[in-house]
Amino acid sequence: MVNLGELMRQFRQVALRGNPAECAEPMSGVTRQVQGLKSEGTFGGLKIVIDEPVVFGGTGSAPNPAEVALAALGASMEVTLRCYAEAQGVPVKSISVALSGALDARGFFGTDPSIRPGFGPISATVTVESSAPPERVAELIKQVNQCCPVLDVFRSPQTVNVTLDHVAG
Repeated sequence: MVNLGELMRQFRQVALRGNPAECAEPMSGVTRQVQGLKSEGTFGGLKIVIDEPVVFGGTGSAPNPAEVALAALGASMEVTLRCYAEAQGVPVKSISVALSGALDARGFFGTDPSIRPGFGPISATVTVESSAPPERVAELIKQVNQCCPVLDVFRSPQTVNVTLDHVAG
């Protein structure tokens, strides 16, 4: 089993060197609709299924894309907290994140240009079971707020270059 604390300390030393080539963690994958609104994605050789509820035209067999985005946010916050806790020797028994947000159909259908198609405010409640003093756990939450990659994606505008590969059929 990997010693996560030691691994995080090693990765931090690499990051301190500041070499972009050493610090980059490239990721890529592909999604494809397989049945109605149901999609399968392959990332890192692993499959993920994404769907819509039956009432929205899907098969109801998996979370919808917005729910998967929230799940990615929660999981990334948990991973970030765990990594920092292990690197700093803070005992953490369990971590969970309860998330909620809402989409507005006016944004999706473009009927009101002042409404975004994506989430409005998102609430995240992090529950940490730990024997550490509350101040130490609060410091971990501060580090999550500053360093969580997916939290940064949600908070900061990203450049997304969309291109079309039209295949005549």
